[in-house]
Amino acid sequence: MSRMIRRVFTLGVVAGLGLAVGCGKAADTRPKRVPFSGKVTLDGTPIEGATVVLAPESGSGAAASGMTNAEGVCAFTTYESRDGAVPGRYLVTVAKTEFPEGRALTADDPSYDPSTAVAAVVKGSKELLPAKYKTAKTSGLTVEVKDGENPVAAFDLKK
Repeated sequence: MSRMIRRVFTLGVVAGLGLAVGCGKAADTRPKRVPFSGKVTLDGTPIEGATVVLAPESGSGAAASGMTNAEGVCAFTTYESRDGAVPGRYLVTVAKTEFPEGRALTADDPSYDPSTAVAAVVKGSKELLPAKYKTAKTSGLTVEVKDGENPVAAFDLKK
C-alpha cells in the first residue's frame, strides 16, 4: 500500500511540475528592441500628427513606426505599443495626411493604431508635408538605432 501511495504522489508531483512549466510565460523570441524616439520639424517648426516609419536599410527585418505629438516627438513601436526599435540602420519616411472631415489624424485619435505603419487611403485626403518625405527612396532621411541608450533622433524636413 505504501508503494502505491508513493507512485500516486510521484505522479502528482510530476504532473504538477509539467503544468507549472506549461503555464509559464513563453520567452520573447522576437529581436531585441531598445527605446527609441524621434522629433519631426518642418523648417524648424514641430509637426503634430505625422506618421514616421523606420524601414530596415538592409530590406529585411522589423520596421518601426510612431506618430508625433504636439511637440513633434514620437516614441517608436515595433511589435507592441512604444516598445522601441531593433538596433540597426534605417531609411526614414514621414507623412501627414488630412482627411475629408478637415482634421488630421493625431496620436491621441482613437482610430490611431501604432502597429500600422501606413494610414488607410481615404478618398479626398490630402498630404500636408512635402511628398518627397513619403517614400524611402526620396526622403533622404536615415537613422541608426544603437544597442543601449539613444538620443532623440532629429528629422528636420524642408519645404
